[in-house]
Amino acid sequence: MPRPPRRAAPARSRQGKPWLAWAGYGGLALICVVLVVATFLVVVAPVDLIRDRIAYEVKLHTGRDLVVSGPTSLRLLPRPAITLTDVALSAPDDMGGDPTLTTRTLQAEVQLMSLLTGRPDVRRLVLTQPVIVLAVDAEGRRSWDVGSGRRRGAAAAPGAVPATSAAEPLQGGRRAPTVVAALGSLSAATVHVVGGTIRYVDERSGTRRDIGGLAADLALAEGAGPVDFRGSVEWQGERLAFTGTLSELRTFLEERSAQLSLRLTGQPLVMSYEGTVGGDRPALDGNLRLEAPSVDGLGTLIGQPIAAGRDAGPFSLSSAVSGDGDRLSLSDLRASLGGTSLSGALAVERGSARPHVSGSLRVSQLDLGGMLVRSAAPAEGSPAKGTQVRGFTRRAGAGADWSDDIIDLAPLGLVDADVNLAADGLVYKDIKTGPTRLVLQLKDRVARLTLEDIALYGGRGHGLLALDGSAQVPAATANLELAGVAAQPLLKDALGFDWLEGHATISLALAGQGVSERRIVETLHGRASLTTANGAIDAVDVDKLVRSLAEGSFNGLKAAAGDKTAFKELAATFTITDGIARNDDLRLASSNLRVTGSGSFNLAARTLDYTVRPKLAVSSTSERAVINVANLEVPVRIEGPWDKPSVGLVGQEQIGEAVKEIGKALKSQDVQDAIKGLLGGGDGQQKVKPRDILEKLFKKP
Repeated sequence: MPRPPRRAAPARSRQGKPWLAWAGYGGLALICVVLVVATFLVVVAPVDLIRDRIAYEVKLHTGRDLVVSGPTSLRLLPRPAITLTDVALSAPDDMGGDPTLTTRTLQAEVQLMSLLTGRPDVRRLVLTQPVIVLAVDAEGRRSWDVGSGRRRGAAAAPGAVPATSAAEPLQGGRRAPTVVAALGSLSAATVHVVGGTIRYVDERSGTRRDIGGLAADLALAEGAGPVDFRGSVEWQGERLAFTGTLSELRTFLEERSAQLSLRLTGQPLVMSYEGTVGGDRPALDGNLRLEAPSVDGLGTLIGQPIAAGRDAGPFSLSSAVSGDGDRLSLSDLRASLGGTSLSGALAVERGSARPHVSGSLRVSQLDLGGMLVRSAAPAEGSPAKGTQVRGFTRRAGAGADWSDDIIDLAPLGLVDADVNLAADGLVYKDIKTGPTRLVLQLKDRVARLTLEDIALYGGRGHGLLALDGSAQVPAATANLELAGVAAQPLLKDALGFDWLEGHATISLALAGQGVSERRIVETLHGRASLTTANGAIDAVDVDKLVRSLAEGSFNGLKAAAGDKTAFKELAATFTITDGIARNDDLRLASSNLRVTGSGSFNLAARTLDYTVRPKLAVSSTSERAVINVANLEVPVRIEGPWDKPSVGLVGQEQIGEAVKEIGKALKSQDVQDAIKGLLGGGDGQQKVKPRDILEKLFKKP
């Protein structure tokens, strides 16, 4: 039988595996589609359409105009990206002014297939040289608030490509979706900022601040979820790095609170915040920490001197913080500045010219000199002035003197304040106090320190100190009442002399002007009074002087180490004009001595020219007395530097008057015998006239 014909092998293969053919056809078709799409994107790229769609979406969700003044381009490799050049985002319709955002280029990396839909799916955004303007107008409106599309469009820059008519407001009064809803539909994305600037402008206070050199990376989770950010900025010549996390961007943009963790680090400071941020008025509620190795560097960073340009040491602060942009409360506050620590609670309110601070603080020690005094620059070619002591220059090899260091009241312009202070002590140069309660009122660069109660030098006091830094030449006033203070250590620390002992009551009403301690003293005017009980005047013993005169012991008229004039009471008042303190009512009383006096103190030169007139109240009972000096007034002159004055009897005219008085009271035979015994006069010797002896007696030693 003939054999049946055989089937062709190729036919069986095609019928057995048809999917291979379909796969081949499908692969070829897909390649063709990709080639067509690629050709379309490269040759006939819908960049204008995409640009207009972006502008439309911005207008739809924010109410702002996006103006693109430069060319728009598209690239496919390594990842598809759209680049817009010279881009500006307008300010809100009811504010006007500069655009909220301008950037040299805005590059958006997108999903390839999203380009075909006209709704780019942005995965990465790069802004080159952006300028972000955060403005607050006189009505309190903020440029970063977003709203519906009501704006009719901003004027395009010359040569700008119109965004599109699709960017016009929606018709029929339909409200545009919020930017939150738009962000909620986005995929996870990153934002990269290169060479940016943040500009803050507040028309209410006239504040204008620029932060440059912004470099940042933000990672935004899908659906406007958590945001991680890091980067750095340049401020006042310092580079500051920042890192942080916002728990949910969507919540924050819906004006609800979100958790914020922020850390700012740099050479001048380390700052951190942990808590919430946000709300209908951006508010904080968390914990703040700040550390600065140098308070001088911190002052430079914020553009305001904190300690008169002199480094007061490291600064640290920790506090619970709550409030918004208008009022911030600092509770459980702990801070330190140099060797001073403080605690308490403060509230900071935004003012028209400067913030206003109120509250109560407990301070370990308040160093006024350290806060307000900075070293004066030495003259060219002059040697170093000396060492710094509590804010003042102590001159090497020189005696006590007023300081030429600058009293800088610039820190008074930092804030206005009403603060109750309880200090363990106050320090100003060498003056030190104990526990003090005071109220600080600071307004328009004028500080008033009301000393409600102050413990110092064994006594107590109260009064008012005022520092006026509002004028070109600073001014200071003091109205103080001190009771029971130890006169010797107080006057030594305040004025540099220590020859008055006793417990004193002092009243001061003084005022002066100048940029240094010396200049203030030179212009000082006002009144002062002093009453001292159960004390002594060192360096002179007036009682011994008069007693020696009565006994004819002329050597006793010279001052000696350890001499003192004890008294039960000393009182005097002074009128001060241009740094010269004049007195004509000195009264000193002891058991058998009465002293009056008058003269002047040159406060600027630290010298005195003073005459005291002692008078014995009763007749001397000394067995050696040869002269009756009861009720005899013997003028004594004290002059020279007040820390080491010279003491002597007055000049020739006063001596003559004293001689006349003594002559009336001479016990002639006794005094002749005393003179002969003291000066060698007698039989066979040259006679000595009593008047010559007395004149010699009254000459200054």
